[in-house]
Amino acid sequence: MTQFPQLPAPADLAAAGPTGAKKTLNKAAGPLPAAELAPFFEHACRELARAGERELAFWAFAQARKVEKNHPALRDLDRVQDVFLELVPAGGVGPAALRDYAKTLAAELPGEEAHARFRAVICAGFDAGLIPYARIFPDLRALARAAKIKKRDEEAFLAERLLRAGLVPVASHQVWAAAREPLAAVAGRDDDLMKLLIAAEPDRARHEEESGEEVAEEIRQMWLETLAESGAGTHLSPRWFGTVGRGCAANVLLKLVDQAGNRLFPESEVMFGEETDPAIPPPDYRHIIPQGELTTDSPRWWQSAFDVGQQAADLASGPEGRERFASLLDAFVRDMGYFGNVDYAATMRALWGLPETREVASEAVDAWKADTGRRDLPFLYDALHRLVRLTGPGRLLDLEPGVADGLEPADPVDALLMALRGGIPAELAVPGDGMPHKSPKSGRTIVQHLGFLTITERSWHAYASVIGADELSVKLPQLPEGLLPWYDGDTGLLSRNRDGVWQTFRVEGRAGQTVALTLDPDTATARPEAPGAAEVTFPGAAGPSEVRLCRGAITVTAPDGTRTARLLFSPVMRTKGGLVPPPGWWSRRDPVDLDGSAALRRLDREGAARLLEATLTGPRAAADVLHAVLPEVTAPALRDGVLEAARTAVECLLLAVELRDRTGRPQPPALPALVSPASDLPFARTAARTRWLVHQRLLARALESAATDEPAADEPYLVRTVSLPRGGYVGVGMDTLAGHVLPAVLPWTADAQREDVLDVLRLWANAPIGDGTATAACRILRLTPAGGDGESNAERQMVDKELERTAPGELWRTPTGTLLIMDYQRHARTATAVEYAPGGTFGPIMPPGWRAARAPVPCWGWGGSDRVVRLIRLLAERGPALIDAAATVHDLAKRAGFTVADAVAVCDFPAEALADDIPTTGATISFPMRDAVRERLLPDDPADLWVTGLATDAAAAWWRTTGDVI
Repeated sequence: MTQFPQLPAPADLAAAGPTGAKKTLNKAAGPLPAAELAPFFEHACRELARAGERELAFWAFAQARKVEKNHPALRDLDRVQDVFLELVPAGGVGPAALRDYAKTLAAELPGEEAHARFRAVICAGFDAGLIPYARIFPDLRALARAAKIKKRDEEAFLAERLLRAGLVPVASHQVWAAAREPLAAVAGRDDDLMKLLIAAEPDRARHEEESGEEVAEEIRQMWLETLAESGAGTHLSPRWFGTVGRGCAANVLLKLVDQAGNRLFPESEVMFGEETDPAIPPPDYRHIIPQGELTTDSPRWWQSAFDVGQQAADLASGPEGRERFASLLDAFVRDMGYFGNVDYAATMRALWGLPETREVASEAVDAWKADTGRRDLPFLYDALHRLVRLTGPGRLLDLEPGVADGLEPADPVDALLMALRGGIPAELAVPGDGMPHKSPKSGRTIVQHLGFLTITERSWHAYASVIGADELSVKLPQLPEGLLPWYDGDTGLLSRNRDGVWQTFRVEGRAGQTVALTLDPDTATARPEAPGAAEVTFPGAAGPSEVRLCRGAITVTAPDGTRTARLLFSPVMRTKGGLVPPPGWWSRRDPVDLDGSAALRRLDREGAARLLEATLTGPRAAADVLHAVLPEVTAPALRDGVLEAARTAVECLLLAVELRDRTGRPQPPALPALVSPASDLPFARTAARTRWLVHQRLLARALESAATDEPAADEPYLVRTVSLPRGGYVGVGMDTLAGHVLPAVLPWTADAQREDVLDVLRLWANAPIGDGTATAACRILRLTPAGGDGESNAERQMVDKELERTAPGELWRTPTGTLLIMDYQRHARTATAVEYAPGGTFGPIMPPGWRAARAPVPCWGWGGSDRVVRLIRLLAERGPALIDAAATVHDLAKRAGFTVADAVAVCDFPAEALADDIPTTGATISFPMRDAVRERLLPDDPADLWVTGLATDAAAAWWRTTGDVI
């Protein structure tokens, strides 16, 4: 046995400090030959480790390995292996020496042998009750790869050894980061290992002492996450969740709870239906979400994979299937026409063709027909909206001609009166724009429990506000999807409903980026307690109104039975405005305007009629009449609510006009003049066309009144900003109307297309702005902001934003007439304006701050009523004009001086009307110029069409003098 120099006592070495101790040991080793240096330092390591001087022991062991590096010939790997096997369990080998040894083995031995030796060293530590160092997993994985051992097998081996050695509770954060996945895998396959993992709660006190509270908690959360990944929830007792498993990260706890199943909630009462529980989201949002928010899992009826037969089978499966199909049908009818590439008629035929689906559809139609006859404003609107879509071309009216029998829409004025007198939500500052949305990741939740209302804003974090005797607010970390926050008076809770069972968790704080929860047996089945129906008495009302939740909507019913409001509701919402409270909270709301509410109770029919007609005219007129009819209504929230009800009544008026027109029923005699066509110019009235007609008549009224009432001046000046109602769409603009009419007079146009064109023409003739007489003229202007040179991009954006807000509706008096700016397109920096000149002559001067973006386009007035009536009569008497297509395009090309291909593009003749030698492609004239030249092809006198044909001379003259220089 080698005799080494006498070592100082380990306590004396420790007292000398690291530097002094190392000097002493190096001095003692100085006289020794090289062959004895490594054993000397190993002996020192052994003594120091035995004395608990760990860091000095690590240093001494490293010195031994350094000697071998300096004298490679002295290294004996077998001896070194024995030293590692002895001193690793003794706690004398540091991480650096172990990692260096792994590299040495990999470099000098075959893969299998290197892996076996290093694994033996690590396992020697396990057997001694310690984890040799933190990087055991990556280092052994590297050696296993060279030994052709799979990564998962090596990790599983290590994980099992850690569990069986009882070392998991003391594993460091770094070891846990590597061990979580394999620990979960091995425990999930072996019940004995599962028991060991469940019992391996991290030693919190030790981790806090070594690494601090934050790291200790992170290690605990990694253990809990590993339990969830292993499926340990099936083995955990209810008591475990409230003790050892307390304060668990929310998503991990939910996973463990799902694994454990309903045995954690043995006393729970199964609750179904949002009518009895306002905290339960509606089962199917598809029928109540707005268009464009189609985010549920309901079948997409607009897709080719939609199977009506499958829907019929689901419907026949029972009440739930019937309810699902009824919701789908309601959404389908509501959205008819929304997508341009969907064959709605084909889907309607398929739904009507099966007895099961036809029965539900018939019931829905009967319910909508009944609602149209009632003076319940929101239900009248919904029913009219759906019936108008059902009776569109090729839809239900064609399949079932008698479907409209007995249909008689209620008077929108009466419906408006009943709603305002019965009570509207705005009286209690309840908004009408709640929009339920399936995903709670972004949006808000609102939950009532007794006298507490919890409102939570959700984004990256959650901000919960509780309204009760005292208000409080708290910021929460991220919340998993599907959890509703609420407050029980003592603590914050998060709940979810699974198969009718309420599962409730107590908020404990934060676990990383998410919230920490505890499933406490005392509150595991607690649920928010709030009624699905309640009563509220509006100020000045004769009695209480009922507020009831059903199928994702709250209905307010007045004492006389009138349903005055229908608001979309869900505890999970995404809204632009305020939140709709659940029924039980309505009576706790304070009225926003006591005098205004009392005035609503006294409103008469004349006042309601004035308000409706003013709303038809535009927002500003509606606000003025509201002030005149109900001056007591001063609170902004109540004013907005009354005006919103009036807008709904206007929509009902327009929809009822369209529905009566489609079903052949007479219009009521007292329709407002703004929506009534001239007796000799009937057109197919749709809500969009009627709205467009109102818009055009008001536009004409504004232009004509300003030209008459405001004095002319040498320079344009701003008269006022007018507020026009939303305009509908008819498919053709004022500056292309004559070109739109052209197909009506051509012999090759189909009769259905000809009638559509004439219908649009009759519509234009009903609008005064379309009256082209010798003493008045209109033109379309495209304007752009003047100046702008030298402006920065930010400055230009500010100007555009301001113009987008202020320019539309500006009414100007010009030296020769009036001008109205219709809109402003920020992306194009272009405003569209209509200029009116009573004398038929326009001046060159633009309004201050504007310049022409392109040349003005005169409107030739093919919408004039006399001319339209004459054209229709001539078509009826003589049939289409006999136009020689080939001669016309050749004549136009010759007169205008452009190619035959350009002439074909201008005339827009189909190829079958032309000779084979006439080119139908290759035109170079721009599309706006094609429209402009085409406008001039119709002669001023319609009779000339049957005598001289199209006015190619006038069109060519305009092109030569104007078009080719633009």
